[in-house]
Amino acid sequence: MLPLEQQDPARQKANDLISRSLAKRFIVLISHKDRAQARARAAELAKALEETKLVRPIGDDFSPDQFRKLGTLYFAHRAGLLSPGDRDALLADQGQDLAERAMAQIVGPGAIADARLLKADPFLLLPSFLLNLPFPATKLALDEGMLALRDENGTHILLSANLLADPFDLTVQQTIVSTFNRYEAALDRLDPPSIRRLGAVFFAEAGAHKAIDESSWLAGFSLAGTILLILVAFRGLRPLFLNLLVIAAGVVCGLSACLLVFAQVHVAVLLFGISLIGVAADYGFYYTATIFAAEDKTPEQRLKEILPGLSMALLIAVLGYGALAIAPFPGLRQIAIFSAVGLVSAYITTVLWLPLADRRKRPAHAAQTLRFITGLSRLWTDRRWRVLRLGFCGVLVVIVAAGLGRISFDDDLRKLQPLDASLIADQSAITAVTGLNLTTQYLLVEAASDERALQLEEQIAPMLGQWQKSGLIKTAQSPAAYVPSLARQAENQRLQREKLIEPFRAELLEAIGLQAGDLNPAPDEKLALATALESRAIPFLNELVLEPGLHVVTLQGVTSPERIRQEIAGMAGIKFVDPTADLSALLGLYRFRALVLLACSLGVISLLAAWRYGSSGAARALAPSFVALLVVPCALGLLGYAFTFFNAMAMVLLLSFTMDYSVFCAEGKAESRPITLLAVWLAALATILSFGVLGFSSTPVVASFGLTVLLGVALAGLLAPIAAPALKEPGGS
Repeated sequence: MLPLEQQDPARQKANDLISRSLAKRFIVLISHKDRAQARARAAELAKALEETKLVRPIGDDFSPDQFRKLGTLYFAHRAGLLSPGDRDALLADQGQDLAERAMAQIVGPGAIADARLLKADPFLLLPSFLLNLPFPATKLALDEGMLALRDENGTHILLSANLLADPFDLTVQQTIVSTFNRYEAALDRLDPPSIRRLGAVFFAEAGAHKAIDESSWLAGFSLAGTILLILVAFRGLRPLFLNLLVIAAGVVCGLSACLLVFAQVHVAVLLFGISLIGVAADYGFYYTATIFAAEDKTPEQRLKEILPGLSMALLIAVLGYGALAIAPFPGLRQIAIFSAVGLVSAYITTVLWLPLADRRKRPAHAAQTLRFITGLSRLWTDRRWRVLRLGFCGVLVVIVAAGLGRISFDDDLRKLQPLDASLIADQSAITAVTGLNLTTQYLLVEAASDERALQLEEQIAPMLGQWQKSGLIKTAQSPAAYVPSLARQAENQRLQREKLIEPFRAELLEAIGLQAGDLNPAPDEKLALATALESRAIPFLNELVLEPGLHVVTLQGVTSPERIRQEIAGMAGIKFVDPTADLSALLGLYRFRALVLLACSLGVISLLAAWRYGSSGAARALAPSFVALLVVPCALGLLGYAFTFFNAMAMVLLLSFTMDYSVFCAEGKAESRPITLLAVWLAALATILSFGVLGFSSTPVVASFGLTVLLGVALAGLLAPIAAPALKEPGGS
């Protein structure tokens, strides 16, 4: 459902690549009071996950082979590698301090160097470099090949896994979750470990499961309500069959078109697509209501009378859904295709098939039904109801006056869909135990080449250090911290030679009993970033280097995003990216654009209405829709709902829905006014049934969307009679 459009292509590309990478990762925390039990259960779960063939081997990043690869990579290029502290010491002419530190490490208690290492690196600069690599901050430590932590609650083992398949594929989700379920079912109930999980695959599975369940019962309720409405209104099976035929054609064709264009359907389309049940039924209602006419006309003649209204209503509805297709949201584009094609199919079915299948004569209860409709319509014409009409209008004025000041906007991306409560609890527990920071804020480094990008990262490294000291961030991971630029490596070699090796090597060798000829000097070969990436000795380095010249510096524990934005403002090639905040801001921008889109749609529809009905007729036809569009956001404000992008898009659709009712009232002849109103109010009730049930969704964006249309359709349906060209009746005013 999220937007594709971004003003910055590099930022969009980075967000896409990082999102895909993060989405494929998940972690599991197994806790038990007994260390052996925790390790055994973790090994069993890792094996079960690997057997699905959907997960890369778990624990490879911490295997002895992986550490050997890391050591081999750096050892061959040690001549140009210095830790930040050692480099600062040499720049400050403190080589003597490094020589004394090396002597203490060689001869002091707990010496870490053997003869082979001393011959290759007598000042022990490589171990210092390795120890100062900025690995992600965590409370965990390596325990016999597993990341673990021991505390008063027992032993905690962290499994970090990477999916080989799309985490948003329903089959993948079901396989992974069912593997966990089987594993947990097989545990000893007397002394089970605590298992907590975190990852996009779990949130996606929970969300998809809930959406599919909701769409099933909501669609069932909506369809049942529509069927009951048809049976009550027409009291026959043939009208039910005709309307169900129209609905089925709309839903099947809309879904088929969506699958043809997009290959797969977003679960939100299933929820929003429920609304098509009520909207597609409009055309069937407009036709089947003609059987209440007193004249003995053929189905073809009855269709001919309503065809202009049907066509005009379809044009306006498709224009409304076409506005959704313009929005840069994949999910909304799917809804637009689903609905537009569905409505066209419903229209074609009504025009081509319903007259052929319609053989029913005027029902016996027609006169009674039409008298009831006529009585309701007189609320807008009879003098005796003038006070009621004025009171109703007064209520609307009060709602607008009181609600305008209560309208608030909230574009927070995190409020679009509630996350599964148990998974949120697991996330909190994992964060508390491990100390892992799961934010996705980062600096985006964009340069002409990898070498230039690494140099930019080295320039901002002191600033990152200051941010850590001041508490602005907790840690940062930069590609240049693991692979210095070639220029930096050349400078490191010079510093070692001039500030350390030449002044102090002879003294150090004499102290430890080695000759210059015993040394195994480092080759004068610099470590290229491409070499490090290809070796995969630093697994997460490939996630920091997105492509040549496009790097990421991850930031953990950011406390003030705005301050970071201010401090890097004006730095060429450096941008701060906060995907959640950026997308929330983008939603705000698109909310504004949606309202502009609404104004444009209203302008186009006004021109069409003026062309068809003249200026006064257009004013009457637009009045119900205009009032609904004005009142609904004010009513939502009074009810405490924030106005979001999706409310704005709902209002775009609301315009097309409500103009549908106005068009039929404007197109209807005076003598058939009750039949027209019957069709309009049945259509409005069907739409209310469709969107009304969406208001019961536990997904806020769906519920808010449905409530917006529900209120608007109910209001426009009540006001629809004023769109008719001649409201006065004998004795009326």
